[in-house]
Amino acid sequence: MTDDDPVGGAMAVTDAFLDSFNACDAAAHAATLAYPHVRLASGRLRLWQDAADALPAMEQGMTALRERAGWHHSEWDHRRAIHAGPAKVHLDVQFTRYREDGSVIGHYPAVYVIVREGDRWLIAARSSFAP
Repeated sequence: MTDDDPVGGAMAVTDAFLDSFNACDAAAHAATLAYPHVRLASGRLRLWQDAADALPAMEQGMTALRERAGWHHSEWDHRRAIHAGPAKVHLDVQFTRYREDGSVIGHYPAVYVIVREGDRWLIAARSSFAP
C-alpha cells in the first residue's frame, strides 16, 4: 500500500480490525481505531475518547457475544468503497457472525469511515445493524 492508495489502506485496517476481533485481542482491536471513535449500533451511540476508554467495552462485548450467541468468528461478506479521498474513505461493508459449527448467527450491514492519521489508516466511525 502506498499513500496513493486510500482504498488499500482502508482494506488493510479493516482486515486487522476483523482479525483482532476474531482473536479476541481487545488491545490489537483498539489499535485499529482512531480516537475519539464513534460507534452507532443497537440503537446506541458510543463515543470512546481513547483506547483506555474503549478496551473495557470491547472486552465485555467479546465475552458477551461468545456467551450469549455462541459466537466463534466473523467474516466480511463485502467491503466496497463508497467515497475515497487522500485522507478519508467511506466503506459499505457487511459481515456475518458464525458459531463454531459454521451456523450463521446473523448478517450485519454497516458503514465505516476510515481516516489517515499520519502514515496510518484507522477506523474513525462505524454505524452498523449489529447488536
